[in-house]
Amino acid sequence: MGDDPSASDGKASDRLRILEFQVDQLRRELERLEKRHAEAIYSAAWHFGAPVRIVERAIRKLLAKPASADAPASVAVAPSAPVTKPAPAQRLLVDVTAIVAHDDRTGIQRVVRQVVRALYAESDLGVTPIAVRLRDGKLWTCEAYVAAETGRAKSAEDCPLAIETGDRLLMLDNSWKDFTAFTSVFAEVRARQGAIVSCVYDLIPQLYKGASVGDVPEVHLAWLKAALLESDALIAISRTVAEELCAFIVDEKLPHRQGLEIGWFHCGSDIAPVGAGEASAAIRAAFLAAKAFLLVGTLEPRKGHAVALAAFDALWASGVDTRLVFIGRRGWHVDAVVDDITSHPEFGRRLFWFDAAGDIDLAFAYDHCAAALAPSYAEGFGLPIAEAAWRGKPALCSDIPVFREIGGEGALYFRVNDATALAQLVRDFLEGRAVADPARVVRPTWREAALRIVDVVVRDDWMRTLPR
Repeated sequence: MGDDPSASDGKASDRLRILEFQVDQLRRELERLEKRHAEAIYSAAWHFGAPVRIVERAIRKLLAKPASADAPASVAVAPSAPVTKPAPAQRLLVDVTAIVAHDDRTGIQRVVRQVVRALYAESDLGVTPIAVRLRDGKLWTCEAYVAAETGRAKSAEDCPLAIETGDRLLMLDNSWKDFTAFTSVFAEVRARQGAIVSCVYDLIPQLYKGASVGDVPEVHLAWLKAALLESDALIAISRTVAEELCAFIVDEKLPHRQGLEIGWFHCGSDIAPVGAGEASAAIRAAFLAAKAFLLVGTLEPRKGHAVALAAFDALWASGVDTRLVFIGRRGWHVDAVVDDITSHPEFGRRLFWFDAAGDIDLAFAYDHCAAALAPSYAEGFGLPIAEAAWRGKPALCSDIPVFREIGGEGALYFRVNDATALAQLVRDFLEGRAVADPARVVRPTWREAALRIVDVVVRDDWMRTLPR
């Protein structure tokens, strides 16, 4: 009949809890900065370094770029008229510009790396995959990069690539700050009846600005506006993000190309196979004793490390003998959380943090944990849920839409940003009252992810077409 008012109340309550968490997180960060600032002011080093800082500020001011140069401007043109249907695709050009320049080992670049490997491993895709990068306004092949990633011998030297009829250019890598540098390439692809497809990993910088850092929301929005005008289609890493994207475009009345296609795929979840190598001694030691719960992800506020730590503090205080293991590099706005972790009395005993771990370490951690934790309040996919399921391990997740999409009936859920609810779910899990079935979790391989991308981008398996 009508909308369920209790569901609306629940969503509003969750949203309020997230906002309260963001405010508290920022308060703690400001208090920590204020303390460090006061310590610096009254230290001898601060006074001795004052003349150097004056010179440093002068140099920065002299070399500073205009504010407008920091973020790409949206393409200042109206959406163009529809072009003829793209010609049949013979090649799939995959942008790897950023990762070739420097692999930051981010989540985005993990996707790029795995998709490229999977595409090149296929002998009968129906199209030829070619990893490309932007150089001097032109696309170049990336033979050396492909050889390094796939283990095959380099077949040729990197060279300029001529655009051919029907080429599909997949902007898979992070191109936020250099998207407009591809303008001439986009025009050439379109002139040869090809198509440009941009990948959207999430809308977190727009929907949860407090989860971002610096000018990321502005840079991301500028990129999104440009992508909407230059792209013939957008592909997201989950159906949830694709639906959020459609709603955001409509709600914000963002200009876009007529007939813009929106689609999605799921990231792969297979990591190092059993027996692929030996994990580090430190990783092995963390999982030797009591049942350990694993949280994989960059330390940043939205990932919920503080929520997990608060939950396990309560468990330890009540006599529950379990372990909490964090694996992920340090991010932003988490100085207070890092202090809480590294100064914790259980750090190194029942609380562990590894800021770097390869696939072998990660596979060992999944294989030997009791369950994975996913306490985020905002995500684009939820890779740890799928990776844990791939290794046969359950996941305890905050109850957000994208986690429901990935975890389905196979994961366990608790109220978002509620440490007490997480602690109770861990108790229920340990005592057998809450049971998960990893076999019912969405857990595609990277091969399946790559094939899905081809189905969407090349064979037009789009979710929705947006009107003008």
